[in-house]
Amino acid sequence: MTDTPHLGLPLIAAAQAQKHVTHNEALASLDALVHLAVKERGRTDPPTSPEEGERYLVGEDATGAFASHDGEVALFDVGAWRFLAPRPGWRAYVEAEDAILVFDGGAWRDLGRYSRDLGQVERLGIGTAADDLNRLAAKLNAVLFTALAAGEGGSGDLRFVLNKAEAGNVLSQLYQRGYSGRAETGLIGSDDFGIRVSPDGSTWRDAMRIEAATGLVSFPSGCVGAGPPSLLVNGHFLVNQRGFAGGALGQGVYGYDRWKAGTGGCTITRTADGTVTLTGNLEQVLDVARAAALTGTATYAGLTLTLSVENPSVPIPVTVGSQAATIPRGSGRRSATVTLASNETGHVVVRLQPTETCTFSRVRLDVGPAALPWAFEPPDVEELRCRRYYQRLAGGTGVTVMLGAFGQRIGTNLVEIPLMLPVPMRVGPSVMSSSFAWANAAPSGNQVGFFDNAAGTWTSLTGGLVIATAPGGGPLSLALRFQAGTSFSGIAGSVGVLHLGGTATIALQAEL
Repeated sequence: MTDTPHLGLPLIAAAQAQKHVTHNEALASLDALVHLAVKERGRTDPPTSPEEGERYLVGEDATGAFASHDGEVALFDVGAWRFLAPRPGWRAYVEAEDAILVFDGGAWRDLGRYSRDLGQVERLGIGTAADDLNRLAAKLNAVLFTALAAGEGGSGDLRFVLNKAEAGNVLSQLYQRGYSGRAETGLIGSDDFGIRVSPDGSTWRDAMRIEAATGLVSFPSGCVGAGPPSLLVNGHFLVNQRGFAGGALGQGVYGYDRWKAGTGGCTITRTADGTVTLTGNLEQVLDVARAAALTGTATYAGLTLTLSVENPSVPIPVTVGSQAATIPRGSGRRSATVTLASNETGHVVVRLQPTETCTFSRVRLDVGPAALPWAFEPPDVEELRCRRYYQRLAGGTGVTVMLGAFGQRIGTNLVEIPLMLPVPMRVGPSVMSSSFAWANAAPSGNQVGFFDNAAGTWTSLTGGLVIATAPGGGPLSLALRFQAGTSFSGIAGSVGVLHLGGTATIALQAEL
């Protein structure tokens, strides 16, 4: 054997002359190959002025002194080019590319070729440290995923797959600011797809939910202007013209606008987040006069209707007209569907009649066999709908206020105040009041008083007081009539303004 098996270094033969030549040649080869670093790879012709010790990886179809040495290491040594044939496993650093290559027996390959399959790496950090919780961590400014095309051995598709163990687990993407959550998307504690948001990382509100079983989309926090309106009015119980503080209601007594206690009365409260707690029976009457505008039919007869609430804590028996059903308990929007009889051509009573105290929110009644997502209506818009049935004219603010219209003395015992209503009422209304007393001076508390502008004095009342609407009024305009049992002070024809104490109220009612 004249050469070493791996680096091909020449060996000194026994009794060889000029041993130093062979020895020096071997040292030069070692100097060239140990910690091998080349100027560049793919060089096909020698540089014009090489320096002693320069090395190159010869490219294909090389010419000149490099001809027939494709893939070999070219070493400029003692003013001449020497060529070293690589063996499998040799490694070389390419200065021009800042890259490490490995010879596989046929060609020089990038080192990355041998680290493409990382196997079961316990942790991986890119620009930052991974830890026991975040076993994959990256700190960077952009990430690109692109599909492997068919011409590259792929399909051209790209699917990003996330998987969880059980339906009750969380599978989501969390969006943060300053490491505090602001939004989250995914399967959050169920198999329904959801989007939720937070102002502070601790209080979360569900913005959208897509039910896995049905594909129905709901907006638990409301959605401005989405979908047809509910047949019910004030389903979020926000409109409260009567100033109802929550509590017990006698049968037939109204609390929150359009809602009254059913048979046996009820107790009802509402929290700031819209959650209603109900014991007893609660009902709302659907006005048949609105059927054409809401459903396209003259009445509700024969229609399939779906009554729904959000997050009912217990099953809630309900009736819609003559038809009974039960809304099941559960999270999200839960519903019951009925079909009205063909002879139910008048007003339709909708009742919630739980057998035990329950909580829920955002009541809807929709045409069709499915509950539609909650569509938030601004309270002022919803109040205009309520005013078809009840309009608070003034009062109940805690401070003395004026009724926003001038009144006039009529004869000796009448004061009339003409009003143009902002919303036409269902029919000519009746007057509702807080049973206030007449004050012959500036009113306070549950009192009213009439200030005579011409005389500059408060009008005095003699005898009792009756309040009604004057003849000739209608749903859009009317005159409030204050009638003294005996007389009012002052001069007939004088003009003034009605003042209400802090707890006095006056309203118009045309409920069904």
